[in-house]
Amino acid sequence: MFINRKKVWSLSWPLIIANFTIPLVGLTDTIIMGHMPDSLYLAAIAIGGIVFNFMYAGLNFLRMGTTGIVAQKFGENNFEEVFFSLLRPTLIAVSVGFILYLNRNYIYDLSVYFLTPDQQLLALYKEYLFIRMIGLPAGLLNIVFLGWFFGMQKTKSVMLQLVIINLMNVIASLYLAVYLEYGIFGVALGSVLAQISGLLLSIIIFLYHFKTLNFSSFDLKKIINLNGFLNLFSISKNLFVRTMLLVSVQAYLIKKSGLIGVDQLATMEILIVIFGLSSYTLDAFAHAAESTVGVSIGSKNKKNIYKSIKNTTEFALTFSVLIGIVLYITDYYIINLFTDIPVLQDLTIDLWSLVIITPFISMLAFQLDGIFIGATLAKEMRNSMILSSLIFYVIIEFIIQDTLNLKNLYSCFLLFLILRGVFLTFYLPRVFKLIKN
Repeated sequence: MFINRKKVWSLSWPLIIANFTIPLVGLTDTIIMGHMPDSLYLAAIAIGGIVFNFMYAGLNFLRMGTTGIVAQKFGENNFEEVFFSLLRPTLIAVSVGFILYLNRNYIYDLSVYFLTPDQQLLALYKEYLFIRMIGLPAGLLNIVFLGWFFGMQKTKSVMLQLVIINLMNVIASLYLAVYLEYGIFGVALGSVLAQISGLLLSIIIFLYHFKTLNFSSFDLKKIINLNGFLNLFSISKNLFVRTMLLVSVQAYLIKKSGLIGVDQLATMEILIVIFGLSSYTLDAFAHAAESTVGVSIGSKNKKNIYKSIKNTTEFALTFSVLIGIVLYITDYYIINLFTDIPVLQDLTIDLWSLVIITPFISMLAFQLDGIFIGATLAKEMRNSMILSSLIFYVIIEFIIQDTLNLKNLYSCFLLFLILRGVFLTFYLPRVFKLIKN
């Protein structure tokens, strides 16, 4: 595989379009709830969103582990393992999805215990949680298919899957919540319909690509190969710890914001959604790095690893600056789009200077994540996340606890993003050592 800027851009532009639709769901839900009579509705979906982030992000190792393994097997031209590397996480996703759904009452009780939301939010939050849980098994299967498409460098398939899922979510939520006036129930049901639609589409896309795989032999017994599962779990256990810590940081922001006040909690939800808009766009180049680095390692081409890292990072840096400029120019319009509640508008404006620099600050962490996923160096990602999270918690609990406000909280989040990039940089030489000279 020849890697240059044209190749990276051909992999990245479908992902930019696809990834940009992901935060549209949170954006739409936030806008709908942000124009309700008070802040309670927005605060309720903030709590619900964090709980689903724990479940989806905590199980996102099914996507990340699948991508790295499939990319390397694809680079080795081991097409049988390319197929089995989809089936194994699929079995795990189905099992875990139904177990979580059957235990939804326990999930609700645990989330209330740890996040301690205001009593006024509980009825709205429970309704949102229980409806969205219906779509959880389909959602987990979708992220497995997504990982396989990434590993196979089928970025147009990724684009099609994500665009359909998220546009369906947006359209269904608007129709059910606004037109039919189902409120928070409609927003949750829209997510369920989108995940089910996405699963049907993912299966169709996979069957199309399956016909093109070059199988010389095919032995289904190999699907239960213990080494295949152990390889996935070896990567996954570290990615699980890494991802759970990442979501815990955002959950901690939500929890601490809620302790300050309901308005502050609703404002933090707006900031997190805006962060998602920029981060998913920049993730396009991280995903391109995942597949190109993985294939380069599988084909034992060290020169291509250098090219992959250089070209994808150049694009990511350029786009991080452009996103910051757009946020600076459109501040008034973005804030008014999210909410017409004056107190929330004022709180968001006060933090806008930090919002503007967030894409540039976060770019290095996202990009290095992609590189290490492609190299299947999950232990290094775990260690970097542990150190960054620990510093984040210590600063909030022992340094700024007495002066706790939204600006301090969000500033600590930015420091956390910086530290992730710095710590991963120290591990970067290990990527190149995977290929012997």
